[in-house]
Amino acid sequence: MKSNIVKMTLALVLSLGIVSYGYAAPNKPVELSADTIEYDAKKGIMVAQGNVRIVQENTIMTGTNAEYNNNTKEAHVYGGVHVVREDATLSAAEVNSYDNNHIVAIGDPMLTKGDSKLTGPKIDYYSDKQYAVVTGWANLRTSDSTMTANQIESFFNENRAVAQGNVHIVSEVRNMDATSDQAVYYGGGEQQGKTVLTGNARAVQDGNVLTGNSLTLYMDNKVIDVQGRSKLVITPQ
Repeated sequence: MKSNIVKMTLALVLSLGIVSYGYAAPNKPVELSADTIEYDAKKGIMVAQGNVRIVQENTIMTGTNAEYNNNTKEAHVYGGVHVVREDATLSAAEVNSYDNNHIVAIGDPMLTKGDSKLTGPKIDYYSDKQYAVVTGWANLRTSDSTMTANQIESFFNENRAVAQGNVHIVSEVRNMDATSDQAVYYGGGEQQGKTVLTGNARAVQDGNVLTGNSLTLYMDNKVIDVQGRSKLVITPQ
């Protein structure tokens, strides 16, 4: 029976591979501890209750309760869920997993990697694509700016985020406030800090107002490029 519990737990950890923005290590041992652990071999259901702690290599997941159905490949972890792996963390009231690939975090979910934090009413994550999407309202915070929108998609492999609908970017460090219908943010590599605004784009910096169909912000050096017809209003200092 112990081997069955370990097998179910391993499947649960794999389904929550979100913390590594990829896949967990399938050949590494898994340690499960809880106040009580029950496994129904006939139904293929594992239930762990009270101070649940699952450890696999450098991944640690904690919560109040955990359930896994081996037949449907569905997992449910709830009660102050917190997952940590290296510089990535996920926290939420509840985390549900489907087909060991699609993860849904609800209840004030926060997905953090490095200095970036993604929040919203619900976070959907697909481990095979290393892709997350937040809809309804979404908030992406970095070390020097905050971006809100109706929807934000994060492509972790590319270190890129795409925002759509009522996009609003605020950077107090650079005294900048910008809005648009859509935006693409680049968080790493040669394009780090670059943000492309399209559709009714408007940026205000140091009192100067620049509008156009497409604006490119270079956050690191406070430069703005304009594509297409544009308008600049300079406020005398």
